[in-house]
Amino acid sequence: LRIRPGDAVPVDGIVLEGRSSIDESMLSGEPLPVEKTEGDPLTGGTLNKNGSLIMRAERIGAETTLARIVELVAKAQRSRAPIQGLADRVSFYFVPAVVVVAIVAFIAWAIIGPQPSLVFAIVSAVSVLIIACPCALGLATPMSIMTATGRGAHAGVLIKDAEALERFASVDTLIVDKTGTLTEGRPRLTDLVAAEGITQDDLLAFAAGLEKGSEHPLAEAIVEGAREREVKIPDVGGFEAVTGKGVSGTVSGKDVALGNAAMMAVLGIHIASISTSAEALQAQGKT
Repeated sequence: LRIRPGDAVPVDGIVLEGRSSIDESMLSGEPLPVEKTEGDPLTGGTLNKNGSLIMRAERIGAETTLARIVELVAKAQRSRAPIQGLADRVSFYFVPAVVVVAIVAFIAWAIIGPQPSLVFAIVSAVSVLIIACPCALGLATPMSIMTATGRGAHAGVLIKDAEALERFASVDTLIVDKTGTLTEGRPRLTDLVAAEGITQDDLLAFAAGLEKGSEHPLAEAIVEGAREREVKIPDVGGFEAVTGKGVSGTVSGKDVALGNAAMMAVLGIHIASISTSAEALQAQGKT
């Protein structure tokens, strides 16, 4: 199968040829795309961002990861919670008891009730059945389980079974992944640290110029940050992307590189003057 930029991966498989970034946020919640190249696995339902890939289908239909997730949700909705067993045992005695009480009410009011006694007796018996509503005891638990697992699935929370859902009330410690769970999963520009000899606006203009054509979430955050600060975004020439490191090009007649520490080391650029500030921001959980 050939997967073009912007296409959804149709089934689970393996990359045979090509290189691209895949948006796997529907599975992991992580906003950053994952680099895929020859031999890497692909999951059906994820989104191909910018490159063209040729893949071999490995699992289709009910065997795909997405189909198994759907089946997990359906299985959880069909499962029985321990409390449902208690409700069933109570219903075993409660339902016959309600029926007996309704019959007794019918007979009693038919004999001693006001005229028309038969109508009054029927109304009394039906009232007992409606007010006691024995069917609600058996329906309440499965309906609540189905509603909870369904709403959880819409929010991206997969619940293994009804027992896990019931025991969740006694949990006192919850461990979660931050990105896309506690946060929105959409990066935004919060801080600028400019080295000596360059202003923050110039720094942001150079960075946004390099990133304005990219679909990477961090690139989009930089461009959006420049627009919010009303910084004019210049054109870029000689654009070059270095896989796993960053990008470079010519902006306003100057050679500009934007990337991680590994790219700066390759280019021989010393970042010791701003590394302390960068480490402090990183300690706060910022990218």
